[in-house]
Amino acid sequence: ATSPVDSLGCMEDSSDGVRRPANPEAAAASVVDALRHLLSVLGSVLASQAGLRAVQDAAELRSLAALAKSLKRLWFDTPTPDWDSKEQAIWLSRVLAVTEGSRAGVLSFYGAGLLFCDALAVFAEVSLADLDLSLDEAWVAEALAVQEVLRGRHWEQLQKWPADRRCGGGSDPVLSTDRLPKTLKRALDLEGVRLTKAQAAGLGVAFLMPGSMTLAMGGIGCAMLVKTAKERASGSASADSSNKWQALQAEWLKHAHQLLRRKTCPIEIHYAPDAEVPHTIKVSLYSVKDSLCALPVGSLGALSGGGTGGDSVARLAPGEQCLLRPTGDADSFRLRVYKPAPVFDLVLNDGVEVRRGDRLAVVVASGQAQVFAQSTKMAGTGETASMESRASSS
Repeated sequence: ATSPVDSLGCMEDSSDGVRRPANPEAAAASVVDALRHLLSVLGSVLASQAGLRAVQDAAELRSLAALAKSLKRLWFDTPTPDWDSKEQAIWLSRVLAVTEGSRAGVLSFYGAGLLFCDALAVFAEVSLADLDLSLDEAWVAEALAVQEVLRGRHWEQLQKWPADRRCGGGSDPVLSTDRLPKTLKRALDLEGVRLTKAQAAGLGVAFLMPGSMTLAMGGIGCAMLVKTAKERASGSASADSSNKWQALQAEWLKHAHQLLRRKTCPIEIHYAPDAEVPHTIKVSLYSVKDSLCALPVGSLGALSGGGTGGDSVARLAPGEQCLLRPTGDADSFRLRVYKPAPVFDLVLNDGVEVRRGDRLAVVVASGQAQVFAQSTKMAGTGETASMESRASSS
């Protein structure tokens, strides 16, 4: 198949016979389209649910920051048992440099392209090795071609453009976060976020209902002013740009370790089958500080695309199990068990404290649920330790 680098318009023949982008706009578009193609091919080869989602992302996303988010989700949902945890954290911090650096406005299109291309190649090699596959020569050649375009004669202009510059083929839906102002998208971390049908309908109603957008934008504006004030305060404390970059790198590495712990130490819950149990139960994780259990962990950040993983609620039938990977840096949570109802769910277990890496069994009898902890994977070590079975009932 013809590479997107060669198939775009605005290409010209050079003296050495190689066709290259005629202008910076064509160069940026060719880079994004080629990386979309590489991500799509990788997702197709992996042939997993996460891989198919990456294929769908590649068809719709049009910026390096959005593609980096898609790669992060693909990594999170793809098992990588043989990948060294330290190397994995360093790799992930480079992906976060693209997503978070773009959001902070400190990374150029040139730097984001090189970081993302290298990260994509490394992940492709690791993930395919687990399937006893190797990188295709054509795939590698296209990745090298992307780097060549980035380092080509338009590199100076590519360094002036922001990392979240939108380019390449495709079009945006009428109701899309991509139609929002760039400042607003950065503040709310909405780059590459696709709206559900319900969210799109709500946005449409907000556009049409008098006064609703004024109130919403007023609240968002206040939040952005607070965020800007904090950034300026931190910037005045550290005016040196190199120190700021080092501080950001340390922050990204810390976030990478949190995501790695979230991925490798899920809370595994098994609903023990029995003859007389509810057909479905709902398990929810809350902050240990949330005494009222008002909102499951991560509920307020559901719209944002930055919360990788984030599963804190699940419904289980007898014999089924789930893996919960709540957002945030906390290790302990409050687990509640419900029997779903049309209006108010019936509480079967009022709460038991659990930790990342716990393996739990839920047993329902006489209208009450008991939660048994069988073992735990100690966060950050990858080791599994046995636990004395304990039970908690409502």
